[in-house]
Amino acid sequence: MVAARRLIVLMLALLVVSSIAAALAPVRDAGEDTSTTSTTATEPPPGELLRETIDAGERKPARIALELGDQLELQVTARRVDEVEIAGLGLLEQVDPNAAARFSLLPREAGRYEVRLLDADRTIGWIEIAERRDTGERNRPDEPGRRDPPDQPDDSPGQSPSDSPGSSTTASTVGARSAS
Repeated sequence: MVAARRLIVLMLALLVVSSIAAALAPVRDAGEDTSTTSTTATEPPPGELLRETIDAGERKPARIALELGDQLELQVTARRVDEVEIAGLGLLEQVDPNAAARFSLLPREAGRYEVRLLDADRTIGWIEIAERRDTGERNRPDEPGRRDPPDQPDDSPGQSPSDSPGSSTTASTVGARSAS
């Protein structure tokens, strides 16, 4: 019991001493600049938030075009239970008639990414990401939501599921962000 009191007194003494030390320590003004050189990073212009929906029941694959810096909120609806994969980004979500699959992407590399139904073994869409122009003009192959299939698959990063182009993520998936 005596040892416990001594320990409490010692802890209180340490608390008082550390509080005094913190109060007496000099505070550095946030406006002070101690560096002698400065660099200015050029950030790309901010992108747009695009909200798109792919209906898996459509015959032609959807084509969604965006530029680097754009964020895509993608919803996939289906009449049957299946899994939706965005090949090349490592994203996989369940879809059923009552619950759409939802993806949120902020791509960091240009390319073409296939959106597939795994059980049905069918391509339901393509996400095409183009480089952003510095002039502020849009550099999209076409406007979002166009329903034309792609010309020919190329060797862009999105073609192989083993590629990981590195997009932002809030899920545990490395490479892209998916939100349910």
